[in-house]
Amino acid sequence: MDNTHIIFFKAMSATQFQESIPLQVKVFSRWVSNQLVEGKADAQVQDISKDLSNGVALVELSKVLTGKEPKREWAKTPTKSVEMIKNSDLSVQQFFEDGVHLIGIAGKDIHDNNVKIIRGYIWTLIERYS
Repeated sequence: MDNTHIIFFKAMSATQFQESIPLQVKVFSRWVSNQLVEGKADAQVQDISKDLSNGVALVELSKVLTGKEPKREWAKTPTKSVEMIKNSDLSVQQFFEDGVHLIGIAGKDIHDNNVKIIRGYIWTLIERYS
């Protein structure tokens, strides 16, 4: 994190920071949605805190942003939790192989709609691909 981000977060009170979370979710959701639309992906995202749990949009996003197909098969219409988690893990792997350093992000966190982890994941992608 560069000094600009550190200064911004230090200047915010805890209350201000908590109040900014819904705005971050909205902005990050719009960014993901725009990337998917521009990349002509099949997946749609309205809210990153809810729409990423099956991993489909994340695999589609990894295909769009990296320009590469996944190295293994994935569940395009997952019905089981294990398939959903594997999809999310695959997206993390795709980005890692493209040089994005994602630390502490696992498919289970995304499947469980861990908003803090998801926001960090998407923020890292925005920094790398914008």
